[in-house]
Amino acid sequence: MVHQLSETEVLLKRLAVLEAEGASLQAELAHLRTENARLQAELAHLQAENAELRRRLGLNSQNSHKPPSSDGYRKKRIHPALPNEKTPLGGQAGHTGKTLRAVETPDHVRLHVPACCAVCGRAISADEPHDVVSTRQGVDLPEPRRAVTEHRLGPITCGGQIPCSAYPPDVTAGVPDGPGVRTPVTQVAVDHPMARRRWGRGEPHDGGTDRSTGG
Repeated sequence: MVHQLSETEVLLKRLAVLEAEGASLQAELAHLRTENARLQAELAHLQAENAELRRRLGLNSQNSHKPPSSDGYRKKRIHPALPNEKTPLGGQAGHTGKTLRAVETPDHVRLHVPACCAVCGRAISADEPHDVVSTRQGVDLPEPRRAVTEHRLGPITCGGQIPCSAYPPDVTAGVPDGPGVRTPVTQVAVDHPMARRRWGRGEPHDGGTDRSTGG
């Protein structure tokens, strides 16, 4: 009987130890769950911050309100368009093509004949009888040429007086540029501005001439 009581006491003690270990494990598990929830929240915050930083790095003057000067000197990437395999290259079906057409009365005609005979070596003249076997037409702009107009004042005696006329309003100097010169020059200056490099004092000069100062 005494032996059975001692064995029962041992079992009760072991049970108490196991219950204490179980309670400790339960507390540790609750702590781990809390730590896991904290880490999950911190991970979500870091991921959101990383996405925001990446978005800021990708901002430029084209996809935000930032000025073009903030883009820096980085070369802009050009994404090539993906080829469309269904659409063939070149002119599409039904497209009306436009090209230069030969004219019936050209402004100039140039005859090209062989310089000499390939058999005997005799020089050949363009005045000799020949046949035209092929023609081609080249289109070009004529070389610009200045047209000079001299304005003369011619006084005429009438009624005892010699009235004198005046030059046209656009002729204000000895040899002025006419409207045919000023108009294209003004158009080039306004519609097609070209950057000019101005040389200041103390700046390096590469040997060019500064037209703005006449030097």
